[in-house]
Amino acid sequence: MINKTFSKILTLGLSIVLITSVLTTFVFYKNYEQQEKKNLQSTAQIVASEMDSNDDYSYISNLNEKNIRITLIDHNGKVLSDSLEDAEKMESHADRPEFKEALETGEGSVIRKSSTVDKTTFYYAVMLGNGNVMRIASSSDSVYYAFYKALIFIAVIMLAVMLISLALSFVITKSIVKPVVELGQNLDNIDNFKTYDELQPFVDSIKKQNERKKQLDKQKKEFTANISHELKTPLTSIAGYAELIENGIAKPEDVKPFAGTIRKQALRLVSLTEDIIQLSQLDEMKNDEDAFESVELSDIAERCVQALEMNARSKNVKLIQKCAPCRVYGNPALLEEMVYNLIDNAIRYNKENGEVTVSTATNENKAFLTVEDTGIGIPKKYQSRIFERFFRVDKSRSKETGGTGLGLAIVKHIVQTHNATINLYSVEDVGTTIQIEFQK
Repeated sequence: MINKTFSKILTLGLSIVLITSVLTTFVFYKNYEQQEKKNLQSTAQIVASEMDSNDDYSYISNLNEKNIRITLIDHNGKVLSDSLEDAEKMESHADRPEFKEALETGEGSVIRKSSTVDKTTFYYAVMLGNGNVMRIASSSDSVYYAFYKALIFIAVIMLAVMLISLALSFVITKSIVKPVVELGQNLDNIDNFKTYDELQPFVDSIKKQNERKKQLDKQKKEFTANISHELKTPLTSIAGYAELIENGIAKPEDVKPFAGTIRKQALRLVSLTEDIIQLSQLDEMKNDEDAFESVELSDIAERCVQALEMNARSKNVKLIQKCAPCRVYGNPALLEEMVYNLIDNAIRYNKENGEVTVSTATNENKAFLTVEDTGIGIPKKYQSRIFERFFRVDKSRSKETGGTGLGLAIVKHIVQTHNATINLYSVEDVGTTIQIEFQK
């Protein structure tokens, strides 16, 4: 990590120096162009004023100035005089942009760049009082050539900056990496770890993860203890009755009831195992977005009611459907498991000749599944805990009905997987209503 951070900081420093050098060269050159244009304009105005006053341009051909070139052109573009060339041998300047502009507006300027000689020439033309045009020109190195000549200075600067960057990068890298290294060494004592503000969100995130991990470890231990207890009871019962039969202690007339008890406890173990497997599968399917699709919730509710019709009849419970079309986005298998568990639970804990009403509804923003029963209800003090794993309000009734204590825990898990919410309304000895609220 230190080497990567060091190299990145060093590369960034050198890149900044190089870019700054290039940009600075161009900026200075552009300023130079503007200044050169102003100088030419001032010089041209002085020369034009002198020529307007005495109408003598013979001195132009005798001018011995290497940095400035003066050309006098008549209104037709013919060169009358030039400070560097023989005017008689020069071609017409009628097509020159600066000449045309001077004829139209009284003055004109242009910059021409030569790629062959790496030169840039500045031209400024002004119309004289007699209709002729006086043009003054000055040449300088092109911006590329200027940059080329400045390379040696840029190289020296970069070398100096490289050495400084090496030292600074090493110091900065150590200062950045040091708190991270210290953090890694103090993960077990992170609650008391102090660092600079920029790293604090990372520290807070680790603290939250540690808290979640502790909570999960606690839940895991509780779950393991509960499973051990739940498995121990039926297994002890099965082993005890089987031993009585095996050793011939059981009377002949008791064998059949004992076998029935063994069968009942075995079925309880099967249900418990299935629910535990279901919870494990839910953890794996939690982030499986590929399994999610648009689902018609009323169809699922109808199938679950049909599947549990016999159970309801055996307990003299009437199933009522009030299902309107209701589409939600979810996992079809999980949603069916959720609806099945809710209806099954409402049947288990109902009263003789009771009712279970299953309904689905929707509005613009939400979809609802409601399972209402006329059963024994849930005491107020237990309502906040009924979705906990293995929690039972009436343990004796749960064992009697074959409940594992995991049905509503599975429902809660599925609801959370779908980012939905559970609303519980229950009055003891009156009934319970559980409503699942989905966001569209």
